[in-house]
Amino acid sequence: MRILISNLKGKELLDIAMKNRIEKLISVYTNYNETSLLDQYMMKENIKISTTSAIEASKQLTYIIRNSKEEGNEIFVATDGNFIGSILNFVANKEGADHIYYCFNDQAIQMPKLSINLSKTKMKILKTLEESEQTAILIGKNVGISRAMVYKHINSLMEDGLVGQTKQYEKYYLTNAGKMVII
Repeated sequence: MRILISNLKGKELLDIAMKNRIEKLISVYTNYNETSLLDQYMMKENIKISTTSAIEASKQLTYIIRNSKEEGNEIFVATDGNFIGSILNFVANKEGADHIYYCFNDQAIQMPKLSINLSKTKMKILKTLEESEQTAILIGKNVGISRAMVYKHINSLMEDGLVGQTKQYEKYYLTNAGKMVII
């Protein structure tokens, strides 16, 4: 089944759905639930994202996309630049949606697929920091790498905005972006 997951309303949503012969629409929203012209032509599911936390919204959207993919569906995602649209776009890329559209000024643009390529070691570091703030020595013990390798990976993760350093420069912590990556 061809499923479109979107926070859009209106013409762009209709254009994307018709162009791609969408069979089911999953409409995600934060404040209101409107009906659209598409309601009479396809199955529709409305899902309210009732949080202002990017982490919680990411978890909910990850669950929606993963479940749809696991059922063997072809996943289309169409978003705009508002809060939920930005998070949905990030999660769609992270979870490998088949087609991603971004709408801006009444135009729907099909976006290239982006991927987050983190080594197993970097993912282990992120997961160990999920538990608590840690020093480089403790990270090395938990991940099983030397302190020199910890610093190499931590510097890269800090440049990517996934890890931060405490004000005393002794410990490292997982940023909100890092938390979203490991969901």
